[in-house]
Amino acid sequence: MKPEEVWDARGLRLRQVRDRLHESRLDALLVSHLPSIRWLTGFTGSSAFLLVEPGSATLITDFRYRTQAAEEVGDAISVRITGSDLFAELALCLDEGDSGPRAGFEDHNLSVRDRRALGECCGGVMWEPAGPLMDALRSAKDSSEIESIARAVQVAERALVEWLGAVREGASERELAAELVYRLHLAGSESMPFDPIVASGPRSALPHAHPGERRLREGDLLLVDFGARVEGYCSDMTRMFVLGSPVAWQVEIYRVVSLAVGSAIEATEAGVLARSVDGAARDVITGAGFGDRFGHGTGHGVGLEVHERPSVNARSRDTLESGNVVTIEPAVYLPGRGGVRLEEVVVAEEGGRRVLTTFPRDLKEL
Repeated sequence: MKPEEVWDARGLRLRQVRDRLHESRLDALLVSHLPSIRWLTGFTGSSAFLLVEPGSATLITDFRYRTQAAEEVGDAISVRITGSDLFAELALCLDEGDSGPRAGFEDHNLSVRDRRALGECCGGVMWEPAGPLMDALRSAKDSSEIESIARAVQVAERALVEWLGAVREGASERELAAELVYRLHLAGSESMPFDPIVASGPRSALPHAHPGERRLREGDLLLVDFGARVEGYCSDMTRMFVLGSPVAWQVEIYRVVSLAVGSAIEATEAGVLARSVDGAARDVITGAGFGDRFGHGTGHGVGLEVHERPSVNARSRDTLESGNVVTIEPAVYLPGRGGVRLEEVVVAEEGGRRVLTTFPRDLKEL
């Protein structure tokens, strides 16, 4: 995006926050979750508050980020630098600002200790939980955000192609995970959105396996769950491989999971309940007799965080909106034998969807 487009996007987002404040009858909002601060301001530091008031927005950070904040935030948002005590500076901002006594805070991203500190530093303010206000605003991505996620997908897929050359019988999961991180960085990933999962043989039945010392053997299923980060935005995908030729049970669960992925993708579009997308995948797996071997949700939102709203599971209350970017990742896990999980990144649109992942989903023999 051009600089002026960046400032326009941030200005629109701040207006959306102020509209929500008005609807909630709040006089100000304290944003403390760093991904939300980045979404509103562009600031990428590790310590900050953002105070949004009817006529102003103020970023509070510490001395380490004096130059960085000035470069990233621009002129539309005031920047205040403190020695180390963000709460004391926040109290000064509230004393000097134009807001009334009712202020919201991100209750699901604030520790008990910090909630106590809010009350101690700003005794005249009535702090009220703002709930998922920021999460809801961030969930529907604009075109520039979707482009960044698409580039993160492309980086991940380029790294995967290069990484496959290192996969061989005798290599350990930990060695392959380290190689994948290296390839992701070379391909252009700014950092890892999460530690890659590389799980082989029976360990592929562990949904969140940590790469270990197990070495690949002939006939193993190999599960690889990984992502990249570009311009702050994440990708998240899972692919399956087999060393040698697959046997019948591996082919069968792979076929079922692949069908479930396709069914869930076809159900994904703006206006549908997220739990119906989960149901589309779950019905396929249950119908094939593996319902008790798929115990987690079908997917989740992706953006500046690798797990965001909307939630795509059987209990979700979310309705998909145009611009939601979600993963579709059903699975079948057979303890002691192995598991299959496949994961795509999909954009919900009016009347349809767009799949951002392009790496073939077939069971590739290595």
